[in-house]
Amino acid sequence: MSSPLHPLHPLTPDELRRTAEVARTAEGAADAVFVHISLRDPNKAVYLAWKDAGGPPPARQGRAAIYDAQRRLREITVDLDHGTIVEDLHFPGAQPPITGDEYVAVEHAVKQDPLMVEALATRGITDMSLVQVDVLAAGAMGHPLEANHRIARAVPYLRGGVDDNGYARPIESLLGIVDLDEMRVLQIEEYDVKPIPAADGEYKAGTVPPRTDLKAIEITQPDGVSFTVDGNRIHWLDWEFSAALDAQEGLVLHDVRFKGRRIMHRASCAELIVPYGAPHPMHNWRNYFDAGEYGLGACTNSLVLGCDCVGDITYLDAHLVNGHGEVVEVPNAICLHEEDFSLLWKHSDHATGNVESRRARRFVVNSMATVGNYDYAFRWNFGLDGHIELEVQMHGIISTMAHTDGEVLQGTSMVDAGLSGPHHQHLFCFRLDLDVDGTDNTVREIEAEAIPIGPDNPVGNAFRSKTTFFETENDAKRNAKDTLARAWYVGNPSKENAIGGTPSYRIVPMHGVTPMLADPASSISQRAGFARNILWVTPYEESERHAAGSYPYGRLDAEGLPEWTAADRPIADTDVVCWYTVGVTHFVRTEDWPIMPVARAGFRLEPAGFFDRNPALDIPASPAKCCHPE
Repeated sequence: MSSPLHPLHPLTPDELRRTAEVARTAEGAADAVFVHISLRDPNKAVYLAWKDAGGPPPARQGRAAIYDAQRRLREITVDLDHGTIVEDLHFPGAQPPITGDEYVAVEHAVKQDPLMVEALATRGITDMSLVQVDVLAAGAMGHPLEANHRIARAVPYLRGGVDDNGYARPIESLLGIVDLDEMRVLQIEEYDVKPIPAADGEYKAGTVPPRTDLKAIEITQPDGVSFTVDGNRIHWLDWEFSAALDAQEGLVLHDVRFKGRRIMHRASCAELIVPYGAPHPMHNWRNYFDAGEYGLGACTNSLVLGCDCVGDITYLDAHLVNGHGEVVEVPNAICLHEEDFSLLWKHSDHATGNVESRRARRFVVNSMATVGNYDYAFRWNFGLDGHIELEVQMHGIISTMAHTDGEVLQGTSMVDAGLSGPHHQHLFCFRLDLDVDGTDNTVREIEAEAIPIGPDNPVGNAFRSKTTFFETENDAKRNAKDTLARAWYVGNPSKENAIGGTPSYRIVPMHGVTPMLADPASSISQRAGFARNILWVTPYEESERHAAGSYPYGRLDAEGLPEWTAADRPIADTDVVCWYTVGVTHFVRTEDWPIMPVARAGFRLEPAGFFDRNPALDIPASPAKCCHPE
């Protein structure tokens, strides 16, 4: 029997339990650890036939990633309508991400280890309740223990009190190598011992007397909101789409439409890497894949009204599983709301004195994930004029290093007494399965080009747009160039707009267009090759979901964009996927300590010939009399 749920609705708690139950019946899976369970997206063609042509609904399928007793990483797909296994996919040589359960267990194991206890005691530290342990992905750096162990690096900090900021007091040049499967410390590594800084890292309420001259702002919608939510399918004015939480990718959008016209089939964060730039051996291995090595959805936290979201808010809860396959609820995982956004358009006619203006508002879909010391907000903002803006907000506390007096700083910046923050980058790769007015699209690059003085430009003032069509994957390995107003247009060549052009959406760089700075021969550059370019374009392939491979933990050989595009497949007039990387290069400031103000990166998807004229002419005028006298 078919399920009455929308095909894109996330798995319900009962479906999660059912997937786990059936998955355990697979060979060797009875005692497996669950990495995550999620909806397996319905086949694209079958879904579109259901959505647009009244075909039968796609089958409901759950996909369970498991790590079995033989240390094999597998994905088992379960047909939920029949309770059967339809696929058991193995990933030879792959390792699962660090789970929340493992994070807690590693900290306990490290604090109990005699070698670590002894190393801390030589530094005068005996109260283990004040020791904070960060469990960090080990990278793939050629460490001798990598060959036969699934390892993590455990890095200790000393809290001044149990609630104090541990990053103010790194226990420099001491770490433990931990076997995640056996949950034991394999080795203690020590380098040049340094004094624990006497830095002030406190930032909680009451640390600094709050000012009293900040007046309240209230955001109200007395007539209610302009959107509706059915399950996880959202309608806001002309927009329609689904929003859900994936354990690895975090916030995912599905089947985005404007007035029923297709724009994007799926959008997600395909990987997030944080490569550090300090050469010291305590820090030079730090390059975290926050999606593939931890899980953005698994690290999602509940949003709080009045703090994370302000106004008339609707929340979507999420359901994940722990290592035992038991359901874990994340209340208020996604928040939905409208917000005022300045002016939409305005003109003052100097001849008639007539003034016309319209207020802009946008619809926001927001989630937040806390991965170690950083907090990331992912905001998809929808505009009345048909644009979509992705904004990543970076919050949290910088990673820190201790220093001795007179030490020459390398790859790091001082922030407090004896304390510095290493240079690093945050690079987010978004997978954008654009289907602009249909599945088959073509991608072209348009940029500004000056015209030399001559017959076509007698006084030298003219310039033109230069268009380059991408025929194959190698054509589309591109970087941003703001000085040329470079943007990438995705359109349906079989359709025409009112002036004979191709209905399109364009990817417009905003802030954050830096490629990865690590040497091409480095381990991180080999593992995260997607970050060498801002843009990649590939033909649609359902299995190509994650920019650095599905499971990059500890691997140099995981597949990803460089491997897939080596075939240089054709991408013209076909179903294409655009991969776009945004990010920041963070040279730490003193103002980033003890907690950093928000940093932002993002891009826009803008209609370009998709509409025949401004689609926001129907927005009613503001009731303010100053601009629209009776």
